[in-house]
Amino acid sequence: MFIHLFITNVSFAQKPVCGLKLGLAVSHSTIDENSTDPNFCSGINGVGIIGGVYLDIPLANEVVFRPGAEIVSKGKNRINGYFYYPARFTYVDIPLNVLFKDNSSHGHLIAGGGPVLGIPFRPTYGYALKTDIGLNGIIGYEFPVGFSFNVNYCYGLNNISKNQDAAKKISTRYLGITAGYSF
Repeated sequence: MFIHLFITNVSFAQKPVCGLKLGLAVSHSTIDENSTDPNFCSGINGVGIIGGVYLDIPLANEVVFRPGAEIVSKGKNRINGYFYYPARFTYVDIPLNVLFKDNSSHGHLIAGGGPVLGIPFRPTYGYALKTDIGLNGIIGYEFPVGFSFNVNYCYGLNNISKNQDAAKKISTRYLGITAGYSF
């Protein structure tokens, strides 16, 4: 009887929902280079793109598991004397979020988070990069027609610099502002 009540309350009849999202990633990465140049400036925040796909898999009445795959531009804009160059890194991030998604006839408030695995896709300016491991938090709102607006913050936990001669430490962080559509 307990199993029967659990199955009817969890609502396994709900099907997974696919979605797309696109937006901006405002990144603030730390790049600790081996530079003794007094004109070298650590740089300013960079703005890049974030876009990808996700799948909402119902776990319980108002809880979904949302794995995804996203292309994210991370890094920062660098200034060295009079030269400006973007130290941007393109990553394929795989977030594994568990989200609270309240059920309302007017839409859904979304909040939650989880781990993120980032795979370097295209390094820039000779930086050799390792896999990025981080934590992600997300909050958003989904309208009944499937459109959503989300804000997420991803905090990289490890040093992604493979070449210690070029950069002792590179760590990533970004704020993502996206619009999405679930179908």
